[in-house]
Amino acid sequence: MKLFAAALALTLGLAGCGPVDGDPIRSGASAPDSVPRQDAVTVAQLRQQAEQNGSLAVVLYLGSVPERTADVDAVLDSLQEQPWQFVTDIPVDRWVTAPGGGRELYCIFAVSSRDTLFLYEKQDPQYPHQTGRELYCGRDGQPVLLLCNGTPDTPDITAVVYCTTGRTLDWSPRLSAGTSSPEPVEGVDDFSQHPTPGAAP
Repeated sequence: MKLFAAALALTLGLAGCGPVDGDPIRSGASAPDSVPRQDAVTVAQLRQQAEQNGSLAVVLYLGSVPERTADVDAVLDSLQEQPWQFVTDIPVDRWVTAPGGGRELYCIFAVSSRDTLFLYEKQDPQYPHQTGRELYCGRDGQPVLLLCNGTPDTPDITAVVYCTTGRTLDWSPRLSAGTSSPEPVEGVDDFSQHPTPGAAP
């Protein structure tokens, strides 16, 4: 049932990928005047490293705030300076907030620009084979800011990558218990603690 729903969502969603169903994207301003640092790591460099590792997606945990919020811009301002220049340049049409807001901020993107990234509201645990409401669809492999997980240890977003080769990746971004890193998932490269290409993911 879940595969059928996912296939249907892929077929219907490819024609109009982007923010959907009530515009869950927050408005705000990006940072076009930021000056690139000479040591800035690019999306292309991370994508190349992840591709060499055979992964389908990249995740960067950017930090958490004490209280649940839906204001991505405020969360960005409250966190320490990021080692990834491109994070502050992600436009607001690629800011996604979980319904009800969240505490954890992630940057995620598909490794291949040919693959499709969907973000869904996580379905009720009593119905694990059903897909929740679609919040975002992107086919260009560009990075997305995701604010989610308003309650500790309770992920509220499902990320799905549909690969042109037929592989499918399905996971919920969340922190491992007792750590400050995303929970390891096969097929997802976590560069949160290793912003330099070539470092062990």
